[in-house]
Amino acid sequence: MKSLFKYYPIGKNQLNALAQGKLWYAKPASFNDPFDTRFYIDGRVYTYEQELDANKLKEVFGNDMSDAIVTKKVSLKSKLETFKKEIEELGILSLASSNKNLLMWSHYGDEHYSMCLEFVRESGNKLANDIETRPIHYTDNHPTLTPKALLDSDKKMSSKRRILYAKSKHWEYEDEWRHIVEAGNQLYPWPAPLKAVYFGCKVEMQDINLVQKIINNKKVKYYKADLNKSTFGLKFNAI
Repeated sequence: MKSLFKYYPIGKNQLNALAQGKLWYAKPASFNDPFDTRFYIDGRVYTYEQELDANKLKEVFGNDMSDAIVTKKVSLKSKLETFKKEIEELGILSLASSNKNLLMWSHYGDEHYSMCLEFVRESGNKLANDIETRPIHYTDNHPTLTPKALLDSDKKMSSKRRILYAKSKHWEYEDEWRHIVEAGNQLYPWPAPLKAVYFGCKVEMQDINLVQKIINNKKVKYYKADLNKSTFGLKFNAI
């Protein structure tokens, strides 16, 4: 995937962020899908740990040490709550793999009155980092979490990724990618160079001129969508 796209409203807040060369990374709670980042807990929310009992150690010193080992039931609920909180605080930038998706233009492109930003995904920038930026896996089932995985940092990180990059198959038409940062509900600099801006077929010329003035970068190319005459699709003409 050489480029990723962000369907972007032409609103006051969005234009202000555009002027700063930044994008909004949202916390999961603000998403339009209540199932997003939810997971199924598979297994007991407690484990057993073994520790040495100091008193028994004195009693059996020099004898069989196994009697000094005490098994203790330990709850994982606090670790589970911490895990949930970590996910809730993350910042997520949702991106698309195409700028020609008609449903995306209708749902996220303000019914074609908006624009779509193209960012170059190339070596050296954050969108090319396969740990931070990944495509969504669409599935029928919630991702599962085994509570004991919270005790292992590698398994914990693996579980977190499975949860963050999973959505219901009902959303498959979006063909979404995500770039994730540690803290959400704030602006961050563009994760990659802006290559082009594609305006919806209903965008007025005065809005196009405003966006061009705000970006003020001769390297950025601009296109305006037109309805294809023979098929259900869009074609983009250079401005």
